Amino acid sequence: MFNKYTVLWTVWVLLSLVGAYQVIPTIEDGIPDNLNITTGPFVKIGHGYYYIEIKSTKNWFDAAESCHRIGAHLIAFETIEEWDLVNQYLFNNVIDNVYWTSGADLANQGKHNWFSTGEPLTLNIWYPGEPNNLNGIEHCDALGDRRSVTNYNVLNDMNCESQKLYICERLYPKTASIVIW
Repeated sequence: MFNKYTVLWTVWVLLSLVGAYQVIPTIEDGIPDNLNITTGPFVKIGHGYYYIEIKSTKNWFDAAESCHRIGAHLIAFETIEEWDLVNQYLFNNVIDNVYWTSGADLANQGKHNWFSTGEPLTLNIWYPGEPNNLNGIEHCDALGDRRSVTNYNVLNDMNCESQKLYICERLYPKTASIVIW
C-alpha cells in the first residue's frame, strides 16, 4: 500500500513540476556569439562564415579547389545584405582588393550563376556595363574591381585564368538549445 501511494505521489509531483515549467526550444544558424568557440580561419560576418585569402592569388579554378580543401566553396551572395556586410568588412579591415566569387557563366555563356549553389545571379551588384565578356574570354566573376567607398556594386566578369585573391564561404551547423523556466 505504501509503495502504491508513493508512486502516485511521485507521479503527481512530477506532473506538477512539468506544469510549473515552460520549455522553450530554439534553433540558431551557426554558433551563438556567447559561446567561446573558435571558427578560425573563418571569420563571422553577419550570419555567415568566410575565409578571406589576402596573400596568395590563384586563378578561379584553383581558388575554388582551395575552398573545397577547407570544407567551403567560393562565396555566393544570396542577399544584398550579405553583399553589403562582406564589402563593409573588407573596407573596415583595410583588405579591400579584387576577390573571386563563385559567379560564372561557364555552363551557359551569358547567364551568370553562382557556381556553388547553381542559383542565377539576380542581385543588382554589377559594375555599369558588366558583365561584358570582354574579348570573349571573361566568364568568372570577381568583386572589388573599380570599387570606391561610395560604390561597391562592382561585380565584374573576368578571365578565369587571371590571378586574384578569393573568398570562401562555409556553412556551420545549426545550434539547438532548450531553455527550461
